[in-house]
Formats: sequence, structure tokens, C-alpha cells
Amino acid sequence: MELPKIKNENLPQELREVLGDADAEFDAIVDPMDIIDIQVDPDAYREERLKIANMLLESRKKSQEYLRKQRLNKPNI
Repeated sequence: MELPKIKNENLPQELREVLGDADAEFDAIVDPMDIIDIQVDPDAYREERLKIANMLLESRKKSQEYLRKQRLNKPNI
């Protein structure tokens, strides 16, 4: 992973005094192995969300229908 450098000529005088003739270099604050790049297709993601939402709605309808049938078939005590 290539991190940016600032050329010595573009640094303020205070930093030039600290660094001398060297350019300013940045150190990574995370391990490059900790960075995960996940490829996401937004259209496929929306399509899957819609499919799952429809499945949940269908499941809810069936559950409510089973409960309704159970109440109708339950004998009164």
C-alpha cells in the first residue's frame, strides 16, 4: 500500500527544520491485512432485499392464516 509523501520544498519551515532534507512520509495507521474490499452489486443487493421482504410477508400471511384456522377449530369450553 503506497502512502503519500510531501516533498520537502512544500513543507513549512518548522517541519523542514525537524526533517532536514528528507521528504515527509506517512506511516499506515492500520495493518493492510485488516482492510477488506467487498465487491457489492447494488442492483443485485436491492433485488435480494426485495425477494427476502416478499418471503417474510408471505410467511407472515401464512402464520396469520394458520392462527385464524386454529381459532376457528378450537372448541369452546
